[in-house]
Amino acid sequence: MPSGSSEYHYRSLRLPDRLREKLANPLGPVLSTPELQKELAGVKTFAACGDMVTRDSVSAGTLPFLAIIDGHTERVRSMPSQELEAAYAGRTSHAKSPPGVLSEALQEAIHERVRAGGGLIVVDGEEDLAVLSLLGEMPLGTLVIYGQPRRGVCMIKVSEDTKRFAKEIMAQMQVA
Repeated sequence: MPSGSSEYHYRSLRLPDRLREKLANPLGPVLSTPELQKELAGVKTFAACGDMVTRDSVSAGTLPFLAIIDGHTERVRSMPSQELEAAYAGRTSHAKSPPGVLSEALQEAIHERVRAGGGLIVVDGEEDLAVLSLLGEMPLGTLVIYGQPRRGVCMIKVSEDTKRFAKEIMAQMQVA
């Protein structure tokens, strides 16, 4: 699957405190798991960022085109990645990304997995900021879902506006 247009040169980026509140708010509608399952019915291409949303998608029989997990849900150890790695049949990448950082390695892994036809990225560290890179890399019209703690699942349709938003936030982040 061709990637969305990515003009960004990868470098590790740290989220400054002044942007934390902006990213704490959902970037799209927040749905319950049953609502999400209805929305995903018939959707061919979507990306999932987070262990719980990935697990829920797979349990519902919808394997994300690209899934990014870190083995934790709200900082508590969650599902073993071996189960998901088996579901992705060898299409797994690994990347390190410390908390509060969108690492160069994670951005490159996302870019490579999108170009290679999807798969699973297992993050050593934290995957929370990967949504920004997903919005930049996924093709227009595809969906990106991620967990919104204690609220549900946020669903974003990739558009020129969401790509621009992600690029603007990343431009305001500090080089790590």
